[in-house]
Amino acid sequence: MTGPTDTPPPETEGSNSPFVRRMIDSHSVLGLAFAALIYIVSLTGALTLFVPELSLWENPRTAASYETTPEAVAAAARNAEARLEPGNQILNIVAYAPDEFKPYLTVRLNQRADRQSGLVSTDWIADPATGALLEEADAPYAHFIEDMHTMLHLPRPWGRYLVGLLGVVMFTLILSGIFAHPTIFRDAFKLRLRRNARIAWTDMHNRLSVWGLPYHLVLTFTGAFLGIAGVTVAALAFVAYDGDQEAALRVINGPQPIAGAAPMAAPPDYAAMLRASEGEDRTFSLLVAGNPKDGGQTTTIAYYERGILSMRTSDIYRNTGEFLEKFGGSGAPVGARIFGAVQPLHYGTFGGYPIKILYFVLALALTYITSTGMMIWFKRKIQQGQPRPRHEAAWRGMTTGFSVALALGAAAAASGLGLPIPALCLAAWAIAAVAIWWAPPSLSAVRWGHGATAALLALALALHMPAALAADPVARPLLLAIDAALALTALAFAWLAARDARRRSPAASDRAMQPAE
Repeated sequence: MTGPTDTPPPETEGSNSPFVRRMIDSHSVLGLAFAALIYIVSLTGALTLFVPELSLWENPRTAASYETTPEAVAAAARNAEARLEPGNQILNIVAYAPDEFKPYLTVRLNQRADRQSGLVSTDWIADPATGALLEEADAPYAHFIEDMHTMLHLPRPWGRYLVGLLGVVMFTLILSGIFAHPTIFRDAFKLRLRRNARIAWTDMHNRLSVWGLPYHLVLTFTGAFLGIAGVTVAALAFVAYDGDQEAALRVINGPQPIAGAAPMAAPPDYAAMLRASEGEDRTFSLLVAGNPKDGGQTTTIAYYERGILSMRTSDIYRNTGEFLEKFGGSGAPVGARIFGAVQPLHYGTFGGYPIKILYFVLALALTYITSTGMMIWFKRKIQQGQPRPRHEAAWRGMTTGFSVALALGAAAAASGLGLPIPALCLAAWAIAAVAIWWAPPSLSAVRWGHGATAALLALALALHMPAALAADPVARPLLLAIDAALALTALAFAWLAARDARRRSPAASDRAMQPAE
């Protein structure tokens, strides 16, 4: 229920009491104010679930493996350190282990010229057997999608804060939608799809809202928490630690570095730390090494614990090799356990692909709910004799234009030409949105947008399929699965274009149920 809706017929959807009326009004106001941003965050959220797989899709020649060794991870970290630019400061090195969603080893070097300079991050794909750096892990399409979901492509930290605010708004929309429709649970399976468009959209909007209600509540709450995490730390420091943010960070992230410690005489022994943290119920996930030249910095060995719903559990060492503490996971305080569960609950990284696919379907449903909320409002205005054709055209331009932009980004990524994908996507989105908004009637322009999306996805498939077929046997199933998803999505948009072409009159348009994609 994350879009503006109208008042359903009272004989089917409950009373018109003042409280219900206020809930409907607040639901509509919030939905109208934030619908476009909610649509973008919801759609990219569905795709962000598969960022590790999309990153592999953009690098089909990757040496793939679901296994690695402590020695290979340690070697990859040292090799990344050796790529530090002369005169730069090293902030940390991060090694990401292969897992069930990501059959490759990557390592990242974060460096900067000085404290006033911006962070420069470089990622490499490493050989899972030796730790040798093979090539830079360049995945601009996956990163563009992730960036749109987490920050709306806005500067840090303001983009993340805005997305956190959207989480609060979506949570409020869900609650107001429930209160605005007193019979929504009783009518959980009422679908009048053969009536007019407004009733069909209203029923689908409300039914999908009820069916996905637990997910929607969890998603919006955890999204709000992740988006405003920086504000949360500041608030915790102010309330519980007299403004001491370092003390608050120790509670959230564990022991912090010691300032002024002696420099390291030799590189940290990452392999020994990794071996010391091995266990039967543990699966290595991540190594984060603070400046390896500083003995006061820490190295964190993060891993998943079997049966524990947590982002990860960590063993924290000084770079000198001294074990400091286990942070999070089994035996941790309840607050730390809850904090650790926020990210996996938001991204569906527990339960393997069944949970991940379920999250994907429910995120798409949330996108559809947002779109139908707007279409219900437009239909209501028409029935009230107050049509909003330019507003509807703008909405269709935003949604269809975004589909065109994502399809163009996929084709550009599959081409392997190193094109500036974020700039291309944003430019295509703006051009398509303006064209659909400007062109009369908008439905005809939407048809061309759907057709262009189908054609671009088919082009991406044709460009990528040879590389997928020639890929490492370990990576090939994932690559072919993504290509199959591209094919199905292209067919879906082709069907939408053909359906739009059959709409010849306002009456036919009114009978149609589907909102703009």
